[in-house]
Amino acid sequence: MDHTPEKPYQQFLKGGGEMGELTRKFNWSSTVLGDPEQWPQSLLTTISIILNAKFPMFLWWGPQLIQFYNDAYRPSLGINGKHPKALGQRGADCWKEIWPVISPLIDQVMSGGESTWSQDQLIPIFRNDRLEDVYWTFSYAPVIGESGKPEGVLVICYETTNTVKSFRAVEEAKRELEFGIEAADLGTWDLNPLNGRFTGNNRLKEWFGLPLHDQIELSSAIEVMIPEDRERVAKAIQKAMQRGSDGNYDATYTIVNQHNKKRKTVKAKGKAMFDDEGNAYRFSGILQDITDDFAIEKRKDEFISVASHELKTPITSLNASMQILQKLVKTEVVSDRMRMFVGKANSNLKKLLHLLDDLLNVTKLQQGQLAMNRTRFNLAELVKDSFDHVNQDDSHDIILMGDAELMIDADYRRIDQVLVNFVNNAIKYSPQSKRIEVTISREGNNAKVAVRDFGIGISEEKLPHLFDRYYRVDSLGHQFSGLGLGLYISAEIIQMHEGKIGVESVRGECSTFWFTLPIQD
Repeated sequence: MDHTPEKPYQQFLKGGGEMGELTRKFNWSSTVLGDPEQWPQSLLTTISIILNAKFPMFLWWGPQLIQFYNDAYRPSLGINGKHPKALGQRGADCWKEIWPVISPLIDQVMSGGESTWSQDQLIPIFRNDRLEDVYWTFSYAPVIGESGKPEGVLVICYETTNTVKSFRAVEEAKRELEFGIEAADLGTWDLNPLNGRFTGNNRLKEWFGLPLHDQIELSSAIEVMIPEDRERVAKAIQKAMQRGSDGNYDATYTIVNQHNKKRKTVKAKGKAMFDDEGNAYRFSGILQDITDDFAIEKRKDEFISVASHELKTPITSLNASMQILQKLVKTEVVSDRMRMFVGKANSNLKKLLHLLDDLLNVTKLQQGQLAMNRTRFNLAELVKDSFDHVNQDDSHDIILMGDAELMIDADYRRIDQVLVNFVNNAIKYSPQSKRIEVTISREGNNAKVAVRDFGIGISEEKLPHLFDRYYRVDSLGHQFSGLGLGLYISAEIIQMHEGKIGVESVRGECSTFWFTLPIQD
């Protein structure tokens, strides 16, 4: 056992994981710094702080800017790049590709100037065998030596490449959506329930023949409608914003342009948003010119098709970036608040992906491109498999009952899609009940699958519309997310299989959604 007494300077080079080990083993005598035993106390103290910190840190020291860094900074150097030769290297030799950018910042600090701060700054670096665009949030701060002057530059930094790319993907998706709205010739509006004023885009104001300033009195917009429509529309607006309502607004009416007196028939669809106390704080939506019914239907379908396909690429990219970001917050030292926001962002992104898939399926249905691939399989096995795709966290007990041997010829993936939609709806609409029953039976030459929940139920007047496109059910004061496409897509899939689909429900008690498929023995 080595009993050699520990030298004083060695106390400051302890710990630090991989970079601590490399720092201790490095041949510092080959550099201008010389043996660590001769290093000034200010350098030793700073290195000790860096090596034991869990936040990315980097140090340039002395006139030649000799480099030190810690484990937290190490991943930013990538693979087959600057690590490990960056340790002990001169700054100008290490960062040739970006030296004109960072050298003035270093000189500013070393000359006694103020510390620097940069947020989401693009500083490309060579790593992973190529020059990559890398974004950083960082600060350069002086390290005061024994002379009382700056002897080094301490860099405290955090790579924000994934955050920047995610933000840009969202911005791109937003621009694509705005483009889609423009291409679809839609008016947009946003009402402030507190003061009765709303804003709209220029297209809406041009249709109404109203001034193009920012805000308009609600009464001015109502007066543009033909007299026989005014009271009905006003009541629809009031109902949507009424406490306890589902917030949905859907009204068709005729307007008369205040300047040229031309008439347009428009369809308004919107949604009121409520605070925790049930008060409406925002009411917004779109306005569509349906004067020629056939031609708007066409524009709407084109908008959905273009928007859904154009959004697919940036949202897929955003999803990939979000997965990387989730891994980073698990391994990096970040605040609980940041973890919470990343978690919420990922949850909302999953919802967005689900909605986008629905839009893409609708587009395929309208274009006759929803492919069918029929195979023969055990229906009970498919039902069991579909449970793995259900969006639940063990909050419900899903019970499978009935015929376990029934074989059918159908598209396995599409029937799975229908079942997942049924079961997800059962979970969503039964927040207070844990039991969900899935029953398989044979009725003549048909196989029947029924999904029963014991939740809030559905009003009788809404049942005939459940499988209509864009129809959403908000029941008994509950508000649920979605585009109202899941059941419509399910109905189309079952129809393509020459089967039937239906629902029975008792408001406040239960709902049973079912479908049948022909059996070919």
